Amino acid sequence: MLEENSSNLISNEIKARKNSNKKSRSSLYPEPKPVCYIGSGNNSHLIENILKSIGYENNENKIDDFKFKWVQSSSNVNWNIFKDGEQMINHIQGEDYFTNKLQLYQSLQTYETNYLSLTKRPQSYLTLNQFIPQTFKLDEIHDRHLLFNLHKPGDIWICKPSGLNQGKGIYIVKDINQLKEKFNQEDLFEKPKTFSIKQIKTIVQRYIMNPLLVHGKKFDIRCYMLISSVKPLIVLYHHGYIRLSMFDFDNDDENLLTHLTNQFVQKKDPKYNDMKEETAWTMEQLNDYVNEYILPRTNIQIDWIKNILPKLICRIMLNVIESIRMRLKERIGCFGLYGCDFMIDENMKVWLIEINVNPSLSTNTNTLLQVIPAVVQEAILISIECFEKIHHNHEIFPLKSLNGFVCIYNDLERKSSFPSIKQKSHHYSNFDQSQEEKILINEKKVSILKCDNFQRSRTNNDLLKTSKYFNEKLIHLNLKKLNHQTKRRSKSVGVTTKSSSKTKSIQIKTNEFN
Repeated sequence: MLEENSSNLISNEIKARKNSNKKSRSSLYPEPKPVCYIGSGNNSHLIENILKSIGYENNENKIDDFKFKWVQSSSNVNWNIFKDGEQMINHIQGEDYFTNKLQLYQSLQTYETNYLSLTKRPQSYLTLNQFIPQTFKLDEIHDRHLLFNLHKPGDIWICKPSGLNQGKGIYIVKDINQLKEKFNQEDLFEKPKTFSIKQIKTIVQRYIMNPLLVHGKKFDIRCYMLISSVKPLIVLYHHGYIRLSMFDFDNDDENLLTHLTNQFVQKKDPKYNDMKEETAWTMEQLNDYVNEYILPRTNIQIDWIKNILPKLICRIMLNVIESIRMRLKERIGCFGLYGCDFMIDENMKVWLIEINVNPSLSTNTNTLLQVIPAVVQEAILISIECFEKIHHNHEIFPLKSLNGFVCIYNDLERKSSFPSIKQKSHHYSNFDQSQEEKILINEKKVSILKCDNFQRSRTNNDLLKTSKYFNEKLIHLNLKKLNHQTKRRSKSVGVTTKSSSKTKSIQIKTNEFN
């Protein structure tokens, strides 16, 4: 007994020493902080402060050796040495398909052309002309001729270089002859082969001549789309804020600041510092304005901005996601925060203007200071949470970091209830569904769960139930088929050998299941 007590005392003392050694080691050699690399520009101090607050250490020398990287352009990313599942980067391979103005239009156009050939379409599907202003590609002779022939006196067009942001290179066209002169009224394809057609890459869109105005000024909506994960694809929406011009709207005004609302352009005016607080509003302010001034002269419902507009925007976002999701490279650790610009016309129709890969993070007005840091911090926290849960093979939802964002697309849930489109040789095939799934969907309507005013497809539990249902149904059909075959064979054997029909029938049944 004494020996047992003494051995227990010794073992307890050894354990205590080990624990004390661990504590002393951890105090002498603390766990290193995860390293982040933050590229300069576009309010990089905001990103640095957010990451430092959650335990990251910024190291400007470790361009490629990092846990988390935030840079303005994907050209600053060496994808060849990016470590999937170990590192995080705020860009996605393939994002050009929706952040480049020309490629966004082409992606939507290609998707619609192929998608319309299918027999079924979700009721939420919007055709391209329902949310994109009439668009032409100036680097294509066919499109240019269509534009020149379509133009009528009084039409206004807006020309946009496809790969630029901050309003750079944008100009208004009222006289189509000016545009013809720009191309020397000759087909560029007739020039020598040494001429690079890639130099043009400009789209022309029909100018929205009847925008909804706020106190007589043009505005647009800067909301946010967060792709927090590519594998699985998870997309979230934030309502953002609105950007206003400093000048009263007039289609005949030659001042570009009247027509473009982004802060980069508005800052060029000498009156900006005195008027900058009037160039950005919260969505709550816009909602109050519409309730007071727009509601009485339209048939919209109260709080239209708060309750209806987000649904319309998200329907458009879903069209964009469907058009490009097969083009995004599935790499764990890639995420992106994108600025989506929308306009509302006086008929309360919503138009997608563009999607920006590097949205401005400037906080030089009270509204921007209120909105942008909160959006960026939540976007980073959500993306890190998704990354860590995927890395440790945990359930992604619910998201603890979710606050102002709303999940509008979850690839894990989507597959159980919506038709899937595959891309093969640049063409989309038919629905990615088995015949049994089609039968079940026809027999049982897909259940829809409402979450924060948005529809969410059924959960993974429902998918497991569906899978179980299919398996049980198939087993039952196979057993029924085998029994039928056995009876037929047993009957045929029984006719030829009457004396031992029972014995031979039993043997056949036994062999049939071996």
